[in-house]
Amino acid sequence: MVLGAIMAFAYSRLDINAVHAAADRLPAGIAFGLLLILPLLGFPVSLLHIAAGIRFETGLGLVLVSLSIFIQLIASYGIVRLWRHHFESSRWLRKLRDRIPDGAHASVCIFTVLLPGAPFAAINYVLPLLGVPLRTFVLYAWPLHTLRSTITVVLGDQSDRLTAARLSVLVAYALLILGASWWTYRRMQSQFSSPPPAADGRK
Repeated sequence: MVLGAIMAFAYSRLDINAVHAAADRLPAGIAFGLLLILPLLGFPVSLLHIAAGIRFETGLGLVLVSLSIFIQLIASYGIVRLWRHHFESSRWLRKLRDRIPDGAHASVCIFTVLLPGAPFAAINYVLPLLGVPLRTFVLYAWPLHTLRSTITVVLGDQSDRLTAARLSVLVAYALLILGASWWTYRRMQSQFSSPPPAADGRK
Protein backbone atom coordinates (compact mmCIF):
# COMPACT_ATOMS: atom_id res chain seq x y z
CA MET A 1 0.00 0.00 0.00
CA VAL A 2 2.72 2.46 0.98
CA LEU A 3 4.82 1.53 -2.07
CA GLY A 4 1.83 2.02 -4.35
CA ALA A 5 1.03 5.38 -2.78
CA ILE A 6 4.63 6.59 -3.25
CA MET A 7 4.69 5.45 -6.88
CA ALA A 8 1.32 7.07 -7.58
CA PHE A 9 2.42 10.36 -5.98
CA ALA A 10 5.69 10.46 -7.93
CA TYR A 11 3.87 9.61 -11.14
CA SER A 12 1.35 12.41 -10.62
CA ARG A 13 4.09 15.01 -10.07
CA LEU A 14 6.05 14.29 -13.26
CA ASP A 15 5.43 15.12 -16.88
CA ILE A 16 6.11 11.55 -17.98
CA ASN A 17 5.79 12.27 -21.68
CA ALA A 18 8.41 15.02 -21.41
CA VAL A 19 10.71 12.66 -19.50
CA HIS A 20 10.36 10.00 -22.21
CA ALA A 21 10.97 12.56 -24.95
CA ALA A 22 14.14 13.77 -23.24
CA ALA A 23 15.31 10.18 -22.78
CA ASP A 24 14.76 9.44 -26.47
CA ARG A 25 17.02 12.38 -27.37
CA LEU A 26 19.85 11.12 -25.17
CA PRO A 27 22.40 9.13 -27.22
CA ALA A 28 22.35 5.44 -26.34
CA GLY A 29 26.09 5.35 -25.69
CA ILE A 30 25.93 8.20 -23.18
CA ALA A 31 22.89 6.65 -21.48
CA PHE A 32 24.69 3.33 -21.07
CA GLY A 33 27.85 5.09 -19.89
CA LEU A 34 25.91 6.86 -17.14
CA LEU A 35 24.18 3.59 -16.23
CA LEU A 36 27.58 1.93 -15.95
CA ILE A 37 29.67 4.57 -14.15
CA LEU A 38 27.34 6.41 -11.76
CA PRO A 39 26.55 3.38 -9.53
CA LEU A 40 30.29 2.91 -8.92
CA LEU A 41 30.27 6.43 -7.47
CA GLY A 42 27.35 5.69 -5.16
CA PHE A 43 24.49 7.14 -7.24
CA PRO A 44 21.14 5.43 -6.41
CA VAL A 45 20.96 2.53 -8.81
CA SER A 46 17.15 2.23 -8.76
CA LEU A 47 16.78 5.63 -10.42
CA LEU A 48 19.24 4.64 -13.12
CA HIS A 49 17.42 1.37 -13.77
CA ILE A 50 14.14 3.25 -14.12
CA ALA A 51 15.90 5.56 -16.58
CA ALA A 52 17.19 2.51 -18.48
CA GLY A 53 13.64 1.24 -18.80
CA ILE A 54 12.52 4.62 -20.11
CA ARG A 55 15.38 4.92 -22.62
CA PHE A 56 15.72 1.32 -23.83
CA GLU A 57 12.33 -0.26 -22.90
CA THR A 58 12.02 -3.55 -21.04
CA GLY A 59 13.80 -6.07 -23.28
CA LEU A 60 16.94 -4.16 -24.19
CA GLY A 61 16.84 -2.33 -20.86
CA LEU A 62 17.08 -5.58 -18.89
CA VAL A 63 19.92 -6.83 -21.09
CA LEU A 64 21.90 -3.60 -20.65
CA VAL A 65 21.18 -3.36 -16.93
CA SER A 66 22.31 -6.96 -16.43
CA LEU A 67 25.46 -6.28 -18.48
CA SER A 68 26.15 -3.10 -16.49
CA ILE A 69 25.76 -4.99 -13.20
CA PHE A 70 28.22 -7.66 -14.38
CA ILE A 71 30.79 -5.01 -15.33
CA GLN A 72 30.20 -3.11 -12.06
CA LEU A 73 30.86 -6.26 -10.03
CA ILE A 74 34.14 -6.86 -11.85
CA ALA A 75 35.08 -3.17 -11.51
CA SER A 76 34.18 -3.07 -7.80
CA TYR A 77 36.30 -6.14 -7.14
CA GLY A 78 39.21 -4.61 -9.07
CA ILE A 79 38.91 -1.27 -7.27
CA VAL A 80 39.01 -2.99 -3.89
CA ARG A 81 42.05 -5.05 -4.91
CA LEU A 82 43.91 -1.97 -6.19
CA TRP A 83 43.16 0.30 -3.23
CA ARG A 84 42.58 -2.30 -0.52
CA HIS A 85 44.62 -0.41 2.10
CA HIS A 86 42.22 2.56 1.83
CA PHE A 87 39.17 0.37 2.33
CA GLU A 88 40.57 -1.70 5.19
CA SER A 89 41.06 1.17 7.63
CA SER A 90 37.94 0.05 9.53
CA ARG A 91 38.73 -2.32 12.41
CA TRP A 92 35.21 -3.73 12.56
CA LEU A 93 35.45 -4.77 8.91
CA ARG A 94 38.66 -6.68 9.57
CA LYS A 95 37.15 -8.38 12.59
CA LEU A 96 34.05 -9.33 10.61
CA ARG A 97 36.17 -10.83 7.83
CA ASP A 98 38.14 -12.89 10.35
CA ARG A 99 34.90 -14.31 11.77
CA ILE A 100 33.66 -15.69 8.45
CA PRO A 101 34.24 -19.45 8.42
CA ASP A 102 35.77 -21.24 5.47
CA GLY A 103 33.19 -22.22 2.84
CA ALA A 104 30.67 -19.60 3.96
CA HIS A 105 31.40 -16.98 1.29
CA ALA A 106 28.39 -17.93 -0.87
CA SER A 107 26.05 -17.55 2.11
CA VAL A 108 27.68 -14.25 3.07
CA CYS A 109 27.23 -13.01 -0.50
CA ILE A 110 23.51 -13.91 -0.60
CA PHE A 111 22.97 -12.55 2.92
CA THR A 112 24.58 -9.18 2.08
CA VAL A 113 22.87 -8.68 -1.29
CA LEU A 114 19.47 -9.37 0.29
CA LEU A 115 20.15 -7.07 3.25
CA PRO A 116 17.12 -4.72 3.32
CA GLY A 117 18.00 -1.14 2.43
CA ALA A 118 21.70 -1.79 1.78
CA PRO A 119 23.04 0.54 -0.95
CA PHE A 120 24.09 -1.13 -4.21
CA ALA A 121 27.61 0.36 -4.21
CA ALA A 122 28.23 -0.48 -0.55
CA ILE A 123 27.29 -4.12 -1.14
CA ASN A 124 29.62 -4.40 -4.11
CA TYR A 125 32.59 -2.91 -2.27
CA VAL A 126 32.06 -4.65 1.07
CA LEU A 127 31.82 -8.22 -0.25
CA PRO A 128 35.33 -8.26 -1.79
CA LEU A 129 36.63 -6.72 1.44
CA LEU A 130 35.10 -9.62 3.35
CA GLY A 131 37.21 -12.00 1.31
CA VAL A 132 34.52 -13.25 -1.07
CA PRO A 133 36.30 -14.68 -4.15
CA LEU A 134 35.55 -13.09 -7.52
CA ARG A 135 33.87 -16.22 -8.92
CA THR A 136 31.55 -16.53 -5.91
CA PHE A 137 30.92 -12.79 -5.90
CA VAL A 138 29.78 -12.73 -9.54
CA LEU A 139 27.98 -16.10 -9.44
CA TYR A 140 25.66 -15.05 -6.61
CA ALA A 141 25.50 -11.24 -6.66
CA TRP A 142 24.92 -10.88 -10.40
CA PRO A 143 21.64 -12.84 -10.69
CA LEU A 144 20.28 -11.43 -7.42
CA HIS A 145 20.99 -7.83 -8.40
CA THR A 146 19.56 -8.47 -11.87
CA LEU A 147 16.39 -10.06 -10.50
CA ARG A 148 15.72 -7.09 -8.25
CA SER A 149 16.35 -4.65 -11.10
CA THR A 150 13.49 -6.06 -13.19
CA ILE A 151 10.96 -4.12 -11.12
CA THR A 152 12.51 -0.73 -11.79
CA VAL A 153 13.31 -1.39 -15.46
CA VAL A 154 9.74 -2.47 -16.19
CA LEU A 155 8.44 0.51 -14.21
CA GLY A 156 10.52 2.86 -16.33
CA ASP A 157 9.30 1.29 -19.57
CA GLN A 158 5.64 1.35 -18.51
CA SER A 159 5.74 4.78 -16.87
CA ASP A 160 4.14 6.60 -19.82
CA ARG A 161 1.23 4.16 -20.06
CA LEU A 162 0.59 3.05 -16.52
CA THR A 163 -2.92 1.94 -15.69
CA ALA A 164 -4.30 0.91 -12.33
CA ALA A 165 -4.05 -2.75 -13.38
CA ARG A 166 -0.43 -2.47 -14.53
CA LEU A 167 0.53 -0.53 -11.42
CA SER A 168 -1.11 -3.19 -9.26
CA VAL A 169 0.85 -5.93 -11.03
CA LEU A 170 4.11 -4.04 -10.54
CA VAL A 171 3.39 -3.43 -6.87
CA ALA A 172 2.45 -7.09 -6.36
CA TYR A 173 5.65 -8.22 -8.08
CA ALA A 174 7.74 -5.80 -6.03
CA LEU A 175 6.13 -7.09 -2.82
CA LEU A 176 6.74 -10.68 -3.93
CA ILE A 177 10.44 -10.00 -4.54
CA LEU A 178 10.68 -8.06 -1.28
CA GLY A 179 8.94 -10.82 0.66
CA ALA A 180 11.13 -13.54 -0.83
CA SER A 181 14.26 -11.51 -0.12
CA TRP A 182 13.20 -10.83 3.46
CA TRP A 183 12.31 -14.49 4.07
CA THR A 184 15.68 -15.65 2.70
CA TYR A 185 17.49 -12.98 4.66
CA ARG A 186 15.80 -13.99 7.92
CA ARG A 187 16.56 -17.68 7.38
CA MET A 188 20.21 -16.94 6.71
CA GLN A 189 20.36 -14.56 9.66
CA SER A 190 19.17 -17.32 11.97
CA GLN A 191 21.77 -19.68 10.53
CA PHE A 192 24.56 -17.19 11.14
CA SER A 193 23.38 -16.47 14.68
CA SER A 194 23.04 -20.16 15.64
CA PRO A 195 26.14 -21.49 17.43
CA PRO A 196 27.90 -24.41 15.75
CA PRO A 197 27.27 -27.83 17.28
CA ALA A 198 29.82 -28.92 19.83
CA ALA A 199 32.20 -31.63 18.72
CA ASP A 200 32.45 -34.27 21.43
CA GLY A 201 34.26 -36.85 19.31
CA ARG A 202 31.34 -39.33 19.45
CA LYS A 203 29.46 -40.68 16.43
